Amino acid sequence: MRVCDLQYCVYSFGDMLFCGIDVGKRCYGAILGKNLLYTGELERALGYDFQMAGIDAPLTISKKFRDCDRELLNMGIKLLPPGWKGMREISEMGIRIAEDLRKKGVEVYEVYPYATRKILSIAPNASKTTEEGKRAIEEDLKRFVDMPDGLTHHELDAVIAALTIKLLKEGKARLVGKRCSIVIPVSPP
Repeated sequence: MRVCDLQYCVYSFGDMLFCGIDVGKRCYGAILGKNLLYTGELERALGYDFQMAGIDAPLTISKKFRDCDRELLNMGIKLLPPGWKGMREISEMGIRIAEDLRKKGVEVYEVYPYATRKILSIAPNASKTTEEGKRAIEEDLKRFVDMPDGLTHHELDAVIAALTIKLLKEGKARLVGKRCSIVIPVSPP
């Protein structure tokens, strides 16, 4: 666990918690309230009592770009084609996670951390797979979230996913798409 030493952090009654989930071979989660409470393996993040979650994976399967994807492309935000073999696996896993969370009463949304980075100018041109790029993303992300240094790019995506959902709850994000939807910030605060 990165931020808290206890599996379940204490927070005041009424504080809303948001979970960001990065889907991949290993899934990562971040729990965000007023502060970042946790980032690391998804299984531990699922132990928190969060009310909303943002999943960094397509939550509908398509071989072609979906209408929500086309809206992002029209905004100049690049993304991988949904028909890409690896994307289908990620999508299927994300859909299963979303279904499990919805059964528990959690509001679940699809997010795309790169879109959030681009819109909020969180090192939009930095590569999250290089050490220099990760440091740039961390530094810019600290404008929005008090967080430790040295997170993996998967943990950074989970934190950004949680931030995106928190912004939605605050009225600072919106859904794009009609047949599918992705949450994006409305503009830089």
